[in-house]
Amino acid sequence: MTQNVVGNLDVAILCVIAFVSFFLGLVVYLRREDKREGYPVEVAGMFGRVQRAEGFPAMPRPKLFYRPHDRGVIQAPRLEEPEPVRPGQRLPPMAIPLDPGPDPLEEGIGAAAYTRNREELPDLDVEGEPKLISLNDNPEYYIPDGDPDPRGWVLLSADEKQVGQVHDLWFNRAEFFLRYYEVSINGAEGRRLVPAFFAEALPCDRVVRATTLVADDMRRTPVRADGTCITMREEDRLNGFYAGGLRFSGHSGQIHDPA
Repeated sequence: MTQNVVGNLDVAILCVIAFVSFFLGLVVYLRREDKREGYPVEVAGMFGRVQRAEGFPAMPRPKLFYRPHDRGVIQAPRLEEPEPVRPGQRLPPMAIPLDPGPDPLEEGIGAAAYTRNREELPDLDVEGEPKLISLNDNPEYYIPDGDPDPRGWVLLSADEKQVGQVHDLWFNRAEFFLRYYEVSINGAEGRRLVPAFFAEALPCDRVVRATTLVADDMRRTPVRADGTCITMREEDRLNGFYAGGLRFSGHSGQIHDPA
């Protein structure tokens, strides 16, 4: 009986212990790795003080990432300064709500939030060329026969007002899908981009309709620094602006629930 217990039961127990140990170790490892961004967290302490918290487990040791196409080396995790929201104000600690202010679309908070510390560089493909390109400037790409070509169509705002015209299409040549409509907007200088995810093409009416912004807000669409490309930060800003329109557009800073 003793030999049977030693020969079978103990092996099974050891296997269970080994599995549980491996599983717990994996959970701790993954939890540490997901702290390479966004940590340490700023939390409210006593007497209104703000303190940094890592939680359990502790943050991992810094790791270096060597990026291709001469874009240098970055370290994660890394300390970052709190983002300013409006002049003289900083982001509040966790669990404290942020006043949307008079113009949440411009401030980029709440539904209109975006990543402010992204680089002012375009996203590149494996060859080191910008992923997002203009259809007009790259004639080797074309719209297949039978598919609608929105260039020349009327641009409508979410409140059904005619606000401009579509001139070009920007697409991801690494994955071949439409990302932006390049448009001119009445009363706004230069060309602007409207994210395809926040617009709908209506071939029967030859119209592209922005689904989140009213006419007055569309005229405030963020402008790119260089008309020949769009940087990663500009992409985040642009998409945040249109996404925020679902709650903030046309309501003077008052939170609006489209439902």
